[in-house]
Amino acid sequence: MFTFRKPHPSVFLMAAILVTASANLAWDARAQSPSREADAAITGDASAGAEVFDSVCEECHGAAATAPTLRGIIGRPAASIESFDGYSEALKAKKSLTWTAANLNLFLKSPKDFVPGTLMYKTVPDEKDRADIIAYLASLPPPRK
Repeated sequence: MFTFRKPHPSVFLMAAILVTASANLAWDARAQSPSREADAAITGDASAGAEVFDSVCEECHGAAATAPTLRGIIGRPAASIESFDGYSEALKAKKSLTWTAANLNLFLKSPKDFVPGTLMYKTVPDEKDRADIIAYLASLPPPRK
């Protein structure tokens, strides 16, 4: 016959910690996975974005790249260019993140807030400039193999 014994008080503490941790992880995932509506709300001018890209991003993401190519970034998982080995540990830990227009918008606005520990140091504080850069990036073909 089965007899029920009162669980040790630490069981309740562990359960509370697990529930809290799960809720925090779910909140983080939701915060970094903006909706499709958020993607659709970001509309920019690709031509203007090319100019902003040249002045802000080209230095690191251009021909003399010290950072990964941004060709085909929309829809690509974070830290996924196999030929680039300079990703920060922080970005590698975000491999489950897919780059969307909304995620890029948040990342460009404040890279260190979106991915604490990232090596990306430049910010694009202007909302229109961010939208234009994202429109430009969306117009680029996939990376060359």
